[in-house]
Amino acid sequence: MAQGNASRLYLAAVFCLGAASLAGCSADEPAPEPTSASQVNISADQLQKILEDFSQEDANAKVISDKKLRSTIPKAQEWLENAKVNPSKCGVTFAEPVADQLQNSTMGAIESQNNYITVAIYKDSQLLDKQWDAKASANDQCSRYSVTTGNESRAYHLAKQPMDSVADKNESYVVTSSDGKTTQQQLVTRSASSNVLVSVQGTTSNGQTQEQVKEATAKIDELFNKLHG
Repeated sequence: MAQGNASRLYLAAVFCLGAASLAGCSADEPAPEPTSASQVNISADQLQKILEDFSQEDANAKVISDKKLRSTIPKAQEWLENAKVNPSKCGVTFAEPVADQLQNSTMGAIESQNNYITVAIYKDSQLLDKQWDAKASANDQCSRYSVTTGNESRAYHLAKQPMDSVADKNESYVVTSSDGKTTQQQLVTRSASSNVLVSVQGTTSNGQTQEQVKEATAKIDELFNKLHG
């Protein structure tokens, strides 16, 4: 695997739980009315099959298994520990080791042309609620920050996007980052309900975001329906 693809895979594992989502620094939208979603209890193999069925019409899609994602945890943790965040309070979501956050969940992801759909199914829905709320609390304080790793530094700006899905909790934001020479934009959309967290992330650009939020929301809704099916 090329180093660039490996790096994206490492971060996909982290984004699966939002652990590295410095990106989450915008205020949450008011949550929609709670659903009656029951807890999802499936194995890693069952989740992989659901994701394979979900992505079968995308010729570029590749399903990343729980085992593969879990194997990237040490590299993801190393990246997080070596990252210097300014202001430091915006790195609060880096505090808990990635392995500790992932040990009580079943994971899976779909990669397609540098876009990712990730799913984490927690054994304990209260743990998901706790991690979501802790991140949301930090979000209000960080709309601009910088991350330095080694000799590389990037400045980030977050812009909240409105969204509403079948899930109880939702957030969507455009993350604009720049190293002073190049600028990149990522759209990150996350939804949680009961013990399930689904995240969609990929590149975006001016004029495309609104339609991409709709597309991401549709994918999230379809996945929740399949997971509860």
